This record gives sequence, structure tokens and C-alpha cells, in this order.
Amino acid sequence: MATGWLMFSALLPGAVLADTTVDISGNGNNSNNTVNVSNNQTTNVLQENILEAGIFVISVASTGNNTANNNTGGNVTINTGSATSNVSTIVTGGNNTANITGCGCANTTDNVTISGNGNGSDSTVNITNKKVKNVGQGTYTGALVGVGSFAKTGKNKAKNNTGGNTNITTGNASSNVSTNVTGGSNTLNVTP
Repeated sequence: MATGWLMFSALLPGAVLADTTVDISGNGNNSNNTVNVSNNQTTNVLQENILEAGIFVISVASTGNNTANNNTGGNVTINTGSATSNVSTIVTGGNNTANITGCGCANTTDNVTISGNGNGSDSTVNITNKKVKNVGQGTYTGALVGVGSFAKTGKNKAKNNTGGNTNITTGNASSNVSTNVTGGSNTLNVTP
């Protein structure tokens, strides 16, 4: 009696399995021959993007705080420009793309020969070819955005002026903030 158990396995993408050749021959009368072959091949594809962004911005625009005091016999004029603070933050996560054709496994050929065994011989060959494809994708985008935007104008002083006109003109104060956070994307293209 001859019994055999063969196992081939591959756990890495692109690993090549050899062709399977089984030859049961030249055994005596009433022999019982069994061969079990299991070819297992697994292709694992894992893609992952992780983006963590911490953005902290402080923007200050200031104008004014002028003083014209104790002037005599003339006009006093204070003109201050505008104070503008513009802040824009953009955070964009990464993208995954996986293009998978077939299982990424090698093709194998099974060759079985049973010959020249004695009278009453019983020969059995069991071959299993298993090919598995596992694909996983993940994207994580985390953003902590802190913005302080300040615009101020004014605080101009004109006092104790005599014999003329006093004129104070203060510009505009504006603060504009925009924040845009866009997560990543996953694309999986599978061709049988």
C-alpha cells in the first residue's frame, strides 16, 4: 500500500506554483495507491492611507492707533487704511487605486499517469487547485484646524487742538476665514 499527501502553498503575490505531476506505476498485484495533492495559492493586496494634519494659524492685521494732539493754528487730519486678514486652509487626504487582474496567481497544469500496476491494483489521485484573492483598502483622514484671524482699526486720537479743523478717517476692518477638508478615496478595479 502506498499513500502520499502533498501540499503546495504560496502566501505572497506573484509566487509561482510548479505544475503537478503524479505518476503511479510499477506497483504489485492488489496494491492500493492513493495520492492527494492540494495546491493552494493566495494573493493578498492591502492598501492604506493615513493622513493626520494639525494646522494652527494666527493672522493679525492692524491699522490706526495714531495720535495728533496739542496742535495750534492748523487743520489736523488722520487717515488710516483698511485692515484685512484673509486665511485659507486646505487639507486633502490621499488616494488609493488597486488594479487587479485575475487572482494574480500562476496557472498550473496537472499531469496524472497511472500505468503498469499489477492485477487488482486500486489507484486514486485527488488534486485540488485553490486560488484565492483578498483585497483590502482603507483611508483615514484626520484634521485639526485652529484659526485665529483678527483685524482691527481705529484707536486714533486727536485732542487739545486749537484754531483749525480736526478730521479722523478710519478704514474698514475685515476678517475672512475658509477651511476645506477633503478625505481620501479608494478605487478598486478588478478584471476577472
